[in-house]
Amino acid sequence: MKKSRREKTMNHNGEQPLLDVRNLTKTYSDFQLKDVNLVLPAGTIMGFLGRNGAGKSTTMKAIMDLIKRDEGDIHILGMPMPEEEVAVKEQVGYVGDTPLLNNAWTMERTLQFARQFYPNWNEEAVERHLERFGIAKDKKISELSKGMKVKASLVLAMAHEPRLLLLDEPTSGLDPVVRTEVLEMLLDFVQDESRSVLFSSHITSDVEKIADWVTVLDDGQIVFSEDKESLLDRYRRIVIPSESGEQANESPFLFHCQTTAGGYIGYTDRFQQFQRFAKGNWHAERLTLEELFVLLTGRKEE
Repeated sequence: MKKSRREKTMNHNGEQPLLDVRNLTKTYSDFQLKDVNLVLPAGTIMGFLGRNGAGKSTTMKAIMDLIKRDEGDIHILGMPMPEEEVAVKEQVGYVGDTPLLNNAWTMERTLQFARQFYPNWNEEAVERHLERFGIAKDKKISELSKGMKVKASLVLAMAHEPRLLLLDEPTSGLDPVVRTEVLEMLLDFVQDESRSVLFSSHITSDVEKIADWVTVLDDGQIVFSEDKESLLDRYRRIVIPSESGEQANESPFLFHCQTTAGGYIGYTDRFQQFQRFAKGNWHAERLTLEELFVLLTGRKEE
């Protein structure tokens, strides 16, 4: 798989974000989405990571005004939602957690129906995406596999040349080959740096592969939202042998220290400072995004 096409971090200054969510709150009897803030500039893929039930789908639906929020402000391409909903949705491609496709229709009939809602519909782009994904127009939706239905939904989401893609768990339940195809498509989409992608997932490896920015949601609240490379560079697992064990208890830069058969293991989110002040023997190990997710939320990927 191709690597992310750029090394720059997300810069919030001097540019209008494609998505700006402020203090989004939605309360149910058994769950609350609380004070969610997201800022997504152009040219960025943001992975929206969280376990099943963390509130990712609720957030996505609230952004698209498919459910009514209780509090908060949402601007897409500088336009307020839902006041400018029609204009916004002409420039946004959305795929929900369950593809909304009519099983009785062919792909061609589906495209004909969708075309009437989008003045920027690009037939050439549609043909290109259909060919890329191997979708025949005369195929009934009911005859498509789950992976092919996801691909069909992506074709529809991109047919009007949107600037922003909002995708809710697009790779969930797909086989590795189809997952890779979908991730490659997202990387290709943002080769035009006037575009951005927000995709939710509980699959940390997918987020680690392509995201520039990682936002983690847990129990309805943002745990962190940070440039992926800076995030992974900041955290380390520190392994300390028994003879240097006092460091595990004395260092202000370590947390979650545990005793092991050979000594101690701790973690730091200030690795540069730890290096300057560390004593004795120790070595550092980089964390994968999954390991970091478990460390900060206490939950394994589901």
